[in-house]
Amino acid sequence: MNKKLPLYQRLAYASTDTAGNLLYCIISGYLLYFYTDVFGLSVGVAGIILLCTRFLDAFDAPIWCFIIDHTKSKYGKSRPYFLWLSIPFALATVLTFTTPNLTGSAEIAWAVITYITAGVLYSGISTPITSILPNLSSDADERIVLNSYRMTGGNVGYFLAVTFILPMVGILGRGNDRAGFTRAVAIFAVIGVILFLFAFTCLREENVQAEKSISIKKSIGAIKGNWPWVIIVGANLFYWLANTVRTSSLVYYFQYNLDRKDLVPVINGLSLIQVLGVVLIPFITKKFKKCTTMIFGLALASTGHVIMGIAGPAIPLLVAGWLIACAGTGIAVSMPFAMLSDAVDYGEWKTGIRASGFLPDGN
Repeated sequence: MNKKLPLYQRLAYASTDTAGNLLYCIISGYLLYFYTDVFGLSVGVAGIILLCTRFLDAFDAPIWCFIIDHTKSKYGKSRPYFLWLSIPFALATVLTFTTPNLTGSAEIAWAVITYITAGVLYSGISTPITSILPNLSSDADERIVLNSYRMTGGNVGYFLAVTFILPMVGILGRGNDRAGFTRAVAIFAVIGVILFLFAFTCLREENVQAEKSISIKKSIGAIKGNWPWVIIVGANLFYWLANTVRTSSLVYYFQYNLDRKDLVPVINGLSLIQVLGVVLIPFITKKFKKCTTMIFGLALASTGHVIMGIAGPAIPLLVAGWLIACAGTGIAVSMPFAMLSDAVDYGEWKTGIRASGFLPDGN
């Protein structure tokens, strides 16, 4: 494989995470608020829906990994899913933020079905974003660069989604938040589809035809003794639990505790500082090991979370904690994806099995 990819392919890889975050960060950041304050569901019902569907993700993600490992097409193993799932995922996300004239159990059923569908399709289109990386380049340094492009693109998508969704809801809805959410999410959905198709057109997988399909038993066997993969996925899982709590509760905290809902777009806009952490990764990893870099990012993000926890009504201290947490997040959530590619190589060396779809499940 070529040591370095041309700029347009690096940008194409970045666009995959931009598109994914552009849509799914609206779900992770605002769906609970949408359910309770716009759709009209009780907090208890909304919480149960989100909990059950997230529990389902623990099962659908490995299934998608197996499917990718057994995919054979003229487009490759991971790349075709950007074409096949982009429109279904975009449509499901729009429907998740659509409020038909339903009541009672029908209203709850609509919320459950649309959210589960969007979540399953997101797993299906986000898993290839990680699994395609080992097949884009075999050079470790180039993988770090590609991962930095990806995470920068992801942070741009996150920034656009969480910063502009509420203002767009207000403008497009003109006082009708139900219509506003549907229209705003639809605009993001169209942009997301275009970006996924751009990635599908420009990216190429190398040597996938030489890879043999492996059985489910062998795929699971690829984990045996692969402690780097276990540690990376475990650390990433626990961090994302904390990060999800932070992002999903932000709008409630500012609206009901500080009576400053107007600051939510501003605070979310400051999350763009995550890009700084991502940009610095290639330089940091030249002096320190990847694991050291990831530990530093986790420690920095955790420090920011602690500061936010003790800030109380002190907005300047809360903002300081938010900025520190975001800077650490840029590093903490970026490193696992580059390291998981190395875990695939390690697993192949140790077991002789290259499960590029199953092992890089860092979502």
